[in-house]
Amino acid sequence: MIEKLNIDLSQTPEKFQDLGHEILDFLIGKLLLIDALEQEIYDRYQVLEEKRASPNQTHPDEEDLWDEYAQRCKEIIAPISIKTYNDSRSFGKPTAYEYLSYPDTKISLIMKSENRAVVETYFEHGIAKKEQFVLKKDNNSWKIDTKKYGFPDEDKWWKDEI
Repeated sequence: MIEKLNIDLSQTPEKFQDLGHEILDFLIGKLLLIDALEQEIYDRYQVLEEKRASPNQTHPDEEDLWDEYAQRCKEIIAPISIKTYNDSRSFGKPTAYEYLSYPDTKISLIMKSENRAVVETYFEHGIAKKEQFVLKKDNNSWKIDTKKYGFPDEDKWWKDEI
């Protein structure tokens, strides 16, 4: 998948570029796992929604689906996040990381040391948007320290959850 992405390494010194590819493989792989899970849960939710007794009632299995989603998200996110996982995720269409499959998505890797990397994504779905992931080395493995979002024409970043 990473071979198909528009990746800019121009802000990363050559000595870190191999490490940069390792970081991108790690991050994008995990984001795609989250995305696939969100798509699966959304599809299953749609089936339950169609089986509701009436449009303004929930299906008896919806709560279990939400619990399963929270647990499976935790299994993916907790080991890769420096901060404690907050299980307040939602799902929908488009999925959170669907933009990784868009042909115009741009990914920029900024790496100035071997212990910290910044990955910024730029994409458009209705509106132009950007996301920033700060990764840090933690006991010889990479973990996500922070995630932020913003808009390309602004310098401001807003705190976000993975």
